[in-house]
Formats: sequence, structure tokens, C-alpha cells
Amino acid sequence: MSDTAHYRFQSDQARRLARQVTDAAVRDKLLEMAEEYGRYADLIEARSIERVPAAMAAH
Repeated sequence: MSDTAHYRFQSDQARRLARQVTDAAVRDKLLEMAEEYGRYADLIEARSIERVPAAMAAH
């Protein structure tokens, strides 16, 4: 599993758990964690896209 896939999976898991809990504070924290995992995945994805054109230019 790639790092991006891992963080997307964790984000989905946190959202799924947030839908199941009844405590508002716990739900909010889980949703916050889901957003953070999503940002990590986006950052990793963006960095990998930035490297591809640089690598292609070297050829």
C-alpha cells in the first residue's frame, strides 16, 4: 500500500468511526483527524507529481 493510499484509508476509517460515535467531542476529533490524514495524502500526492516532470526533463 502506498503512503497516499494508507493516509486515504486512515481518513476513511476516521470518518466511518465518526459516524458511529455519539459523543460530539470524539466525533469532532475523529473528523479533524480525517481531514489531517487527507491533507497528508494530498501533500504526498502533490510532491510525487512535482518529481515526475523533473525526472522526465532529465531524460
